[in-house]
Amino acid sequence: MRPPYFLLDEHVWGGLVDVGRELGADILLVQTKLIAGADDEEVLAFAASQERILLTSNAQDFAPLVTAWFLAERDQWGLIIVPGQTDRSLLSRALKNILQHYTAESFKNTYRFIQEFV
Repeated sequence: MRPPYFLLDEHVWGGLVDVGRELGADILLVQTKLIAGADDEEVLAFAASQERILLTSNAQDFAPLVTAWFLAERDQWGLIIVPGQTDRSLLSRALKNILQHYTAESFKNTYRFIQEFV
């Protein structure tokens, strides 16, 4: 069992990368790996190929996409919805709690909200 790896979508606070690295997390910004404005399917496929949990504020597009993947029996490594304007200290606490109490496998094929981890 390994710790979770993360991919931050474009609209999630980028400073979370620094917070995560201080905590020992493997965390990437989507814009460092894919072109700006990459298609949501491409973002989810990249996250899945890297076994990374995708943190996004774009529930409107990613919720139906994750559902379609589930129905098609395609694996993904987790989706965590981070509502826009979420407090940075809340994000930091949630990330710390995830790293301390969860494995990567516990997120596989799930859809969750950041508030669950505070």
